[in-house]
Amino acid sequence: LIEHGADVNQHDRNSDTPLIIACSKNNEMMVKYLVEHGADVNRQEECNDTPLIIALNHDNESIIQMLIEHGADIHQNNKKGDTPLIAACINENEFM
Repeated sequence: LIEHGADVNQHDRNSDTPLIIACSKNNEMMVKYLVEHGADVNRQEECNDTPLIIALNHDNESIIQMLIEHGADIHQNNKKGDTPLIAACINENEFM
């Protein structure tokens, strides 16, 4: 679909983009494909969680590294004021 012009940053009624959904499903292959095709790694969903915060909540080191390597903002917070570092601490992400 993307190769035929589908917008990789299109969102649904909850402001979820394909990248946010892929991060929440721990789908590493899809995350890789989406970021390589221009997905916005800092786009926030309804609660202002970023793909990075979602990946941290799901404790997926590969996705976290991929997002950071593609420019994810490590300082961007959500509606609660949580930053990626706070999400890492809450979820006891040892690799952070």
